[in-house]
Amino acid sequence: MPYNITFSQDAEEDIFSAYVWYEQQRVGLGDEFKNAVKEAAAAIQSNPLLYGFRKKNIRGCNVKRFPYLILFLIETHNIRVIYISHTGKKTHK
Repeated sequence: MPYNITFSQDAEEDIFSAYVWYEQQRVGLGDEFKNAVKEAAAAIQSNPLLYGFRKKNIRGCNVKRFPYLILFLIETHNIRVIYISHTGKKTHK
């Protein structure tokens, strides 16, 4: 049975903030970031058990090319993305 994937409001806000910042650096870079997040989300959706635990029952997947980590929970056949974390930050939400 395939997994369903949803993004929390925090995750959506994290993606939007990063998108805006990357667009300010170079037009089109924000779109490249969003595409990289979509690719990572598709990989998570295909095989979420492939990704290791980062904290208790929270798993993480690195976004290619960008210093971000997608943190998610597996709940039966649902994947809930909690937030997207910049890997250079010292603290997490």
